[in-house]
Amino acid sequence: MVRVLVQSLKILTIAVVALLVAAGGVRLLDYALDRSTAADAGRPVPFAVAQDDTGETMAARLRDEGLIRSEFVFETQFRLATGELVVGDHTLRKGMTVEQIIAEITGNAPAAPADQPAAAAAAETLELRVPEGWRIEQIAEEAEAQGLEGGFDAFMNATRSVDRGQYAFLADVPADVPLEGYLFPATYDVAANDPAATVRRMLEEFDARVTPDMRARVQEMGLTLHQLITLASLVEREAKLDRERTIIAAVYLNRLQANIKLDADPTVLYAVGQRGNWWDIELSGDLRQIDSPYNTYRDEMAGRLPPGPICNPSIDSIAAVLQPDDEATQLFFLYFVATGDEEGSHLFASTLEEQNANIQQLENGGGEGGG
Repeated sequence: MVRVLVQSLKILTIAVVALLVAAGGVRLLDYALDRSTAADAGRPVPFAVAQDDTGETMAARLRDEGLIRSEFVFETQFRLATGELVVGDHTLRKGMTVEQIIAEITGNAPAAPADQPAAAAAAETLELRVPEGWRIEQIAEEAEAQGLEGGFDAFMNATRSVDRGQYAFLADVPADVPLEGYLFPATYDVAANDPAATVRRMLEEFDARVTPDMRARVQEMGLTLHQLITLASLVEREAKLDRERTIIAAVYLNRLQANIKLDADPTVLYAVGQRGNWWDIELSGDLRQIDSPYNTYRDEMAGRLPPGPICNPSIDSIAAVLQPDDEATQLFFLYFVATGDEEGSHLFASTLEEQNANIQQLENGGGEGGG
């Protein structure tokens, strides 16, 4: 009887040790597979947990998002975890360990130390909202206002120092041209102390949102991606109504084809804008003659685009250039003028005579310029 009891205790001891070794092995494998620091470590990744999610379903999605490398490791550690799965939206980060991910989605994330001020914990990340049509400097101002470490200057320096070689879509961008146009408009949760990571996150969003089909269409049109984004930025600043985006895109494409100047007011505004007033500037005849490669009113700019985008355009403006309005293309619209109405609509014309007639029609209604 005693012998049987001893043997049972031995078996139990072996089982406990095996379990501990297995758990330790899983943690070691977790460390080897998922704790290594990725180049985009710290980048926030939205992750939704559904009521019917299991370790298996979440592991597959986490792997697809690049948050884990081993589904087996996650599933094994998830089975050993305590705490209830928290259904809803979570923000995970590249470089998190499996243990940290599980702690977040089960509500077991460790609290901040008692001696750590709440404000310090809150300052770790910030929400950065980038509206469509903003130029880089406006993003830098907003980043500063939201508490980005180093503020305006740090963000601007980060856009200049980013390694462009990491991003194939920047291949056509001249080295002396800023990243204008490629910081995709969206709302980001970013590290408050890492301006460079913030810029990389925006570039990655651009890469994800401008699809392979879009890039293939660019080639079909005989354009480069840089030309596409430059044109889209003009459309973004000119179009106030969604329905007019494709028409304005057709006008600019037609003018390039006709080898005439774009005569786009926003390009002049981009050249003369400054902190405190980037866009709300009354353009005089003198300003339209300023010596700037972005001034599309200059004679030498006939049939040419400015060196690069003048803002960071929306996906809708990018799509408008890729699929310009058929009627505007067939009628070969070359001109438009703002009507001055509350909507921000325009009148379009194929000839200068028609354009002048439209201006005459609007002389008492406040037409405010156009292409």
